[in-house]
Amino acid sequence: MTTPVVFRCNASSRVGLGHLMRCRELARLLTERGHVCTIVGPSEDLREPNDARLFSRWIPLSGEYGCEQDARDFLAICREMNAVHAVMDDYRVDPVYQASLKANGIRFMQQFDASRPWDFHADLIVNSNPYERAEDYAAYIKNPNAQLLLGPRYAVLRPEFSALEIRPAGRPVRRILVSFGGGDDLGAIRLTLEALMETPGAEDITAIVVSGSSNPRNEDNANFIAELPKHRAELFINPKKVAELMNSCDLAIIAGGTMSYEAALCTLPMVLIALAPNQLRPCRGWADKAGAQTLGTIDTVTKDMIRDTIGLLLADDARRTDMAARGQTMVDKSGGLRLIAALLEKD
Repeated sequence: MTTPVVFRCNASSRVGLGHLMRCRELARLLTERGHVCTIVGPSEDLREPNDARLFSRWIPLSGEYGCEQDARDFLAICREMNAVHAVMDDYRVDPVYQASLKANGIRFMQQFDASRPWDFHADLIVNSNPYERAEDYAAYIKNPNAQLLLGPRYAVLRPEFSALEIRPAGRPVRRILVSFGGGDDLGAIRLTLEALMETPGAEDITAIVVSGSSNPRNEDNANFIAELPKHRAELFINPKKVAELMNSCDLAIIAGGTMSYEAALCTLPMVLIALAPNQLRPCRGWADKAGAQTLGTIDTVTKDMIRDTIGLLLADDARRTDMAARGQTMVDKSGGLRLIAALLEKD
């Protein structure tokens, strides 16, 4: 049976594109199974050619965000699409917004980042952070039938990762992934490259820099890389084969977002720098569960901190192997399938 599903997604160069990536992958899995998807929120300039196959409608919402008005607009779209299933990949969706969805008969999945606990009315509460525990949510759940989908088993990875032949943990470091999401890297790429250029033992290592086309610092980063010796860094903007690029690397210096799950799958030891406070908890989760090195937020991390951390990891094969092996056991390729099965289980 064809089921319409409406996505509410918050994505921009400032917020980042991880929300949109998740929505695209869930929409791909749904459309492959005959369902019809609509996305609400992202601006037109974020559309890609393949989005026409994933979403029957792409509805930008511009202007100042207000939960009550947004809820009214979103519910009107659901009625127009005859939809009673929704995916809310927007951390601003507050308890009043959620309650209005439930009152209007919407079965919805809420992606949550744990940065501000509040009441939940969702049918499905999703947080793939390694730190999450069901008992932490007990006081906030207002829907007696809510399901908690917690931990990396529910991480949504890009489809190209499903075909990867994963390399073994513990390999020598020849290539280091440097990436901080699809939006503004807030200077993290430049700072990391400067640190790598000063790291003893890294003279023959190549930095594989992956950035999104909406990163306003791309030109400055490209100019900086152009001044380096040719083998020291390569810049890839919106690469077509990002999974292959990541799988070719041996260590990752990244933010605490979606890419951390992909890096774990690719057996990459991780050094994590949070670009926003809401990434600190996932970073700490990876540190606690997989031994990843967490340095803090970009406004407090220094070049010396990055340089010293990388130097110690390059010299410690056993630690890198342990980090990579522990991370890889936590993530598989079926998180998206688990989510859509849960969303549609009553159909």
